[in-house]
Amino acid sequence: MQAKVLNVIAAAVVIATIASLLIHQWSNASEFTDKEAESVRTAALQLDPNDMRINGDLLTGQALMQSEGKEEQVYFYYTIETEEEKSNWEQKRFPQRVIATVQLEEPEAERNLYQFDFENYLNAKSIHWVVTIEAMQFRSEDRSVWSWPSSIRRSIILMLEKLPAVQTTDYIQTMLFNQSHAIAGDTLDAYRGIGLLHLFSISGMHIQLLLSQLRYILLRMKVSHETTDKLLVVFLIAYGVLTGWGIGVFRAICTHFILLMGKITGHRVEAKDAFALTVMVAVLYNPLLIYSASFQLSYLLAGVLYFVAPISAEWKMNGLLKDICLTALMTMVSFPVVAYHFFEVSWLGIFVNVIFSFFFSWFLFPLFWILFFAVLFFPETSLLGLLCAVSDKVLTLLETFAGKAADLDFASLITGRPPAFYFALVWIALLSLLLSVEKKRRDIRVLSFLIIAVGLFSFAHQLMPSGKVVMLDVGQGDAILFITPFHRRAVLIDTGGMITFEKEAWQVRETATTAGEKLVSIIKAEGVKKLDMVFLTHADQDHVGSLRELAEGLPIAAVYFPKGAEGNAAFAAVLLELQSQQQASLYPVLGQVDVKIDADFVFHILAPLSPGEGGNEDSLVIQTSLGGFDWLFTGDLGEEGEDLLMRTYPDLKTDILKIGHHGSATSSSEGFLDQVQPKLALISAGKENRYGHPDAEILKRLKLRDISIFRTDQQGAIHFLYGSEKTEWRTILANKK
Repeated sequence: MQAKVLNVIAAAVVIATIASLLIHQWSNASEFTDKEAESVRTAALQLDPNDMRINGDLLTGQALMQSEGKEEQVYFYYTIETEEEKSNWEQKRFPQRVIATVQLEEPEAERNLYQFDFENYLNAKSIHWVVTIEAMQFRSEDRSVWSWPSSIRRSIILMLEKLPAVQTTDYIQTMLFNQSHAIAGDTLDAYRGIGLLHLFSISGMHIQLLLSQLRYILLRMKVSHETTDKLLVVFLIAYGVLTGWGIGVFRAICTHFILLMGKITGHRVEAKDAFALTVMVAVLYNPLLIYSASFQLSYLLAGVLYFVAPISAEWKMNGLLKDICLTALMTMVSFPVVAYHFFEVSWLGIFVNVIFSFFFSWFLFPLFWILFFAVLFFPETSLLGLLCAVSDKVLTLLETFAGKAADLDFASLITGRPPAFYFALVWIALLSLLLSVEKKRRDIRVLSFLIIAVGLFSFAHQLMPSGKVVMLDVGQGDAILFITPFHRRAVLIDTGGMITFEKEAWQVRETATTAGEKLVSIIKAEGVKKLDMVFLTHADQDHVGSLRELAEGLPIAAVYFPKGAEGNAAFAAVLLELQSQQQASLYPVLGQVDVKIDADFVFHILAPLSPGEGGNEDSLVIQTSLGGFDWLFTGDLGEEGEDLLMRTYPDLKTDILKIGHHGSATSSSEGFLDQVQPKLALISAGKENRYGHPDAEILKRLKLRDISIFRTDQQGAIHFLYGSEKTEWRTILANKK
């Protein structure tokens, strides 16, 4: 504070920060009002092949839209009509200018608690509208000078696809050229499961390797040190342009650029100062970057390396032990970030990271660059095939190892997303640890504090006295989660599942996250570490389709289903798999049976009364009392089943009714509603589903009887909280209480 120059610099930083926030807020507003967007039907779009993704018959990505004298970036969807058209799109090199018939809508926010928020993701990119392209016609290609970097980058991507190794190609495109969607989603899930995502978050590590190799080559060619530094600066800028300035790449390039410029101008710059300036540049350019997991992991872990690496050089231990200690430190520092975004952390990553870092740093990255230059200058060489075979073999072994390690239940710690207090506790403990490392102190109190903080964080949900019932938004399907106070029991009715339709091979889309993986993520976000019971109302795909993936992602103690449903071949195959792997006990049940969930929590199974075939009329009907209300869950029971239910239980009443068959007109008859007299109805249906659920007639019946309605297609997941003095209803999309 006594140095005037530093005070001026500090004031400049504060002013720049405020100015950045104001400018970003002003510039981030949409050019189109809601009314204008609704009226837009025809627009000119410029589509850059580098910002597009082709997935089966679906073309998506960012585009510059012009309409009514205004322009802004949008995110678009377009369904490709023919295989020939798909092939044409795959070979595009230059930005395409098209005239399209479009429909604009606002991007959708998260539909389940703590899940991916598409609206926030696009908002960070200053994108406010999602455009569905209904038809388009080409106008021209942009071959201007400004399009050259984009076309060169696209040419490189297409050139790499000529490599005789798909797996290696995917990694080179992802790690060297910022093609984030190239690596398969299940592989990334395995890496995340064992704490290896930082390999991609701090993938700028290959730039350090490349710079050192280029420096060595240039100096061996008798180029002076001064000229070498200038050439490396030019290379950094060119490489950033070609790769599209991904988060990890920008961080590495900007940091090295500052260091090189310091050398060129004769001003020595510390590596951590260059890194700090890079953080400032990135955040001032786009403040919303700080909310993304990739930014947080990339800058946090790189920062730890910059600050700790010089200190670790003085540690008196062998190289392997030093690597393990550094990796352990990075794993601990990344703990709250990984837990916040992915709801589980793997301690196994402490050891696995050492293996993967070795292979990528000393073997795969150099091999990737050799393959790149080989396909660039010697595409016909026979050596190319041999190198690709070696690379694919190593990658296959690493992926297999990652998958096996990720499947180890004991290696993963499910944390959910606890309240902010527990995050603050862990951050304080981590900062204390880093200060101890910096000051070269071995303080057992700091380590004890960290262990206690992490322990409280990991079991925070088990300390919560309230319970909840959540009707999850699984699209066109059912999945209802029960969590009792202090997380004593976790129970699920139905698993949801994606209904698939026949398509030609070229039309089949690969999903980054399947319906089952989404379901597992939603449940883990609630801090659920295992499911004590899963009740499957019947064998339809939209009720049991995610059972296999659910069992792979979470331990399940017991599965209950209507007797006779095992006659369904597809359902029976999943049950047999669960049984053979001893993953869960199986219980076929019929009506008039009670299943005890907890001390004062019982599921009364009312139907079916006789074995069936697992169809709608054979649905499990479950009645229970919870939070001061009577609940009734009827699966996909139709009017025929409702009539039998009324005759069998003439005094059946309920406060809350889960409407049968997603609000179909074949369920929820007038007589049934009059007898059970619900005060509130829950409807689980997919947004704009092809079946038109819930049916207008059913909604009319409910409104005539003054029955309140919660529906997932409009409000997202529905949460009912109980256990305290009062109960509370919350919806995710409308954010209502």
